[in-house]
Amino acid sequence: MASSTSTTPRDQTPLSPEQKAKRQARRRAGKLIGFSTWRQEWRASNPEASKDQMQEAWAEAKKDVIGRATRAVRNLEKKGLRIVPLEADAAADA
Repeated sequence: MASSTSTTPRDQTPLSPEQKAKRQARRRAGKLIGFSTWRQEWRASNPEASKDQMQEAWAEAKKDVIGRATRAVRNLEKKGLRIVPLEADAAADA
């Protein structure tokens, strides 16, 4: 529930480097999951569409799709499941 007083980013304490890394990993997972699922659904409903049409459609849907996927990743973490990169991916990202 929302409280009666609103907080602005200036009122919040800054994130620690560990918190920033977790947030960034969650967003990356959300982007990958969101785009993959969206693309499958979009291609199934638009089999004759061009790459340019897909890019335009993704630009419109991107914010909502990534937001939902990121929330799903966060909810999985709350339930005790965590998505982690493979070792080869982790080494390449470092």
